Amino acid sequence: MNNIFKVLSLGGGVQSSAMIYMIKDNIIEKPDLVIFSDTGSEKPETLELIENQLKPLLDEIGVEFRIARSHLGRLDEYYKSKNAIPMIGFRHCTAKFKIRPVRRVIREYVGNGKGKQLAEAWLGITTDEDHRAGDSEVKWIQNRFPLLEIGWSRQDCLDYLESKKVRVIKSGCFMCPYSSGSEWVNIKENYPDLWNRSLELEAAYFENRPHRTKGLRYDKLKLTDSLTKFGASKCDNGGCFI
Repeated sequence: MNNIFKVLSLGGGVQSSAMIYMIKDNIIEKPDLVIFSDTGSEKPETLELIENQLKPLLDEIGVEFRIARSHLGRLDEYYKSKNAIPMIGFRHCTAKFKIRPVRRVIREYVGNGKGKQLAEAWLGITTDEDHRAGDSEVKWIQNRFPLLEIGWSRQDCLDYLESKKVRVIKSGCFMCPYSSGSEWVNIKENYPDLWNRSLELEAAYFENRPHRTKGLRYDKLKLTDSLTKFGASKCDNGGCFI
């Protein structure tokens, strides 16, 4: 196992950000590489955290940092080109814009081992979500969960980051359908360009697929109140992306 290449997958959220500080404090061991997969549609606060705090910390402790990007371009532009929107229950964007770009970068370091394990992917999964801790889909990478190994919960990570005076928001794309109402309000009030890009995605979708509502966030009974609350235009299609 000494030759296995150790890669920490940085999402910029609570758990993976905590892991960066934990390396400095010798709570977990040092990986060979940290990779952030940038979809091109990340929340501005996440990008600022990585650029201003996490990257300098990695430089200080001597761990290489790389950014992975999909050959498909920016995630929201990709959806718009397909007259599509991200939907609840469908996570193919994770595979295309997160997992595959990271694997391509790892390949640059480990090459091809013809089915042999070459790398570990360290993922920030905590005890409160241990059901997400699964095996890798490829033989040459083995998933590892350092936070589970030491029994940390998400709250443990939050408390630890608070002790460091580090504020981390929930990571994800600005137009993620799993965003809460308060997250949408933050986008609308503080990042109007991203809000408008979200509305453009939604408008293009309903123009081309007016009757397809499966996977949309709001059902017809809640739709009007939701749209009024968040300032979007009225939609009569029985569901809504935002």
